Amino acid sequence: MRITILTLGSRGDTQPFIPLALGLKRAGHTVRVVGAKNFTTWVQGFGLDYFPLEADLAAMLNTSGGQAVMEAKNPLQSLLVQRRELSKTNVFDQMQQEVWQSCQGTEAIIYHPGMINGYYIARHMGVPCLMASPFPMTPTRRWPSALFYEGPRLGAAYNRLTYTVFEQAFWQMVRPQTKKFWVQKGMGDKVSFGAPYRRQREEQMPVLYAYSERALPRPDDWPAFHHITGYWFLDAAPDWQPPAALTAFLQAGPPPVYVGFGSMGNTARTPELTEQVLKGLALTGQRGLLASGWNGLSRNTPLPDTVYMLEEAPHSWLFPQMAAVVHHGGAGTTGAGLRAGVPSILVPHSVDQPMWGRRIAELGVGPQPIPDKRLTADKLAAAIRAALQPEMRAKAAHLGQQIRLEDGVAKAVEIVDHYLH
Repeated sequence: MRITILTLGSRGDTQPFIPLALGLKRAGHTVRVVGAKNFTTWVQGFGLDYFPLEADLAAMLNTSGGQAVMEAKNPLQSLLVQRRELSKTNVFDQMQQEVWQSCQGTEAIIYHPGMINGYYIARHMGVPCLMASPFPMTPTRRWPSALFYEGPRLGAAYNRLTYTVFEQAFWQMVRPQTKKFWVQKGMGDKVSFGAPYRRQREEQMPVLYAYSERALPRPDDWPAFHHITGYWFLDAAPDWQPPAALTAFLQAGPPPVYVGFGSMGNTARTPELTEQVLKGLALTGQRGLLASGWNGLSRNTPLPDTVYMLEEAPHSWLFPQMAAVVHHGGAGTTGAGLRAGVPSILVPHSVDQPMWGRRIAELGVGPQPIPDKRLTADKLAAAIRAALQPEMRAKAAHLGQQIRLEDGVAKAVEIVDHYLH
């Protein structure tokens, strides 16, 4: 069967869908992955068909609008700012035309919750579709939604209400452009009904959640057709080799502390942030391995011999060699840290990242998260010291062993096959 997978966002948002695509391909399906053009070479390196969207995410994040999103005070405000910024450009309009084109001839669609137009396209084409998400969106009485998870616990009714707010925030961010797209197609009634996430549940459409129940257990009030599969881990490409300088650095001393924030961050603040990180490492006497990412850390700051700066390396290879990992808390990076069995220190920026930060602390495999705007050298040093305590290291190692026994991709492929047939 010809399956189109619609992804959206940063490399961390795209990465889990690569192993899913590979698993579906091994199961005999013909798979196309759709995502930002920045990732074309990377995804094609795994032998996958890739349809690149012209949106340049790195360039967009470096605009004043992109930085405004990064500087939002909380996850909900971040989504509202994204809606405001999207309304100022035609980027999303162009993206929807490209997504429509990418889906022509497909027999099934799997989409990230931010690519909700995939649902409408599938319904128009009469093909099955599934939503696949790296964070929970199904309402439950047990705890608040990702946008509100780090906040107070006010009871079952409040918890369920936060999911309505979360869904509306996601939907309202793209609703005007989605409506405009279908009006241009002469099918404006396609989006005349309410929030599509609720509509999906009413249709009993399967939803896949690409994280482990050991990271966030399945609530007992979820419908049976919503599945937590386990993480979809991506191992290094078959031909990938670490740079010789990186290998030499790792072999020259004890395991370092990894620090990297991916595409998160404000370019104006990267020199200051990098200095704080270096001071935090110095205060603890730890070696450091910094990943520059798109915006997170400055490549121009002089480094001591005890710190190495790299562009990127597969987390599956890198994280098990670290003493601890400091990162922004994206779902995929959080999963990679848990799988590696080393303590995690989260510095969340937006959307679901504060939730994963709190979960890491609740699981006892990392200290309390440090919101990005509150990060200082002293706070980072205190968190590193806490992470390296024997009890926390033992808990992280035990959880890593459990997660490594799971095969989230195999479970996801089984669910997709069952649904499609």
